[in-house]
Amino acid sequence: MIRIGFVRAHLSNRAPSAGKAIAYGLLLVAAPTALRLLVDPLVTGLPFVTYFPFVLVAGLVLDWRQAMAVTLLSTILANYLFMDPRFTFFARESDTVGAVFFFVAASMIVAVGQTLRRAVRQLEESRAREAHLNRELQHRVKNTLAVVQGLASQTFRGATEVGPALDKLQSRIRALGEANDILREASWEVCHLPDLAVRALEPFNARGAITLAGPQCILPEETCVPLVLALHELATNAVKYGALSNERGTVELVWKMAIDAQSRHDLHLEWRERGGPIVSVPTRSGLGAKLLRPQAGLADIRTTYAPEGVRCEIRAAGARLMEADVAALADTPPVTIYSQTSVVPA
Repeated sequence: MIRIGFVRAHLSNRAPSAGKAIAYGLLLVAAPTALRLLVDPLVTGLPFVTYFPFVLVAGLVLDWRQAMAVTLLSTILANYLFMDPRFTFFARESDTVGAVFFFVAASMIVAVGQTLRRAVRQLEESRAREAHLNRELQHRVKNTLAVVQGLASQTFRGATEVGPALDKLQSRIRALGEANDILREASWEVCHLPDLAVRALEPFNARGAITLAGPQCILPEETCVPLVLALHELATNAVKYGALSNERGTVELVWKMAIDAQSRHDLHLEWRERGGPIVSVPTRSGLGAKLLRPQAGLADIRTTYAPEGVRCEIRAAGARLMEADVAALADTPPVTIYSQTSVVPA
């Protein structure tokens, strides 16, 4: 008994190479011809009877061109060997009509076989995609739980009052949720600038003090969540201690694409604060400091606590421009202005 898995595997495979296809085609013509010769003393008037199953096999195993070649060759050979008068091609009108009917019927069998092959292949591809997505989802859920656990542990460590610490935790979890929303909308594969920055900084821009400037580009999946959390941390610190803590301060987030020595495209972002209180170097480091360190997805992060304002440089590998624009690789990127609700060209 033929196992269904064996049949499904062969149906879902691509058509064989040209050499194998020729070998298979010749075999699928020779086998029914030999079988018909074997039963020829016992069978009359059925020149094509042994060819139909092998035409079906050709339709299931070969592509449609190869299967039709098998059908045509079978038609000619059966007409020559087994239709009276024998050893003559299409000698009479009845021979021609019979051969044409066989060719049409066999072509319909090939079409059915090809349809079945496509259906099985699509089903197998769908099953493979579903399995891959399930693995990705499980992996991301585990990572998300690990991040939430780290957020909770770091937030409440050494906290004397639960209320402020809880607010901080909830804020960071919202940022994490926003990052996952951005990924989900991009089918869990990529995210985009400036959309990612707009959505990460939206809660902090009530008075329109944040400006974005840079080309539209695509970031790899592993960069999206770390970058959202890093921007959220920078904005939170700016609201509490920096340029967003008063009415005069402003923040600029600029980015550009650069090409390194290995011809790889890197994204360079810079966070600049101006007009806020005089900045001093933090005396203690917590989870926020860890979010602003090099990590998976962020090749490099450097934070400078200058008196006039915090400055943070972030580099991410694997980014690419949404449009092939050579000007976007220049030192001065195209400018986009970030308002409270949208990004619009300047």
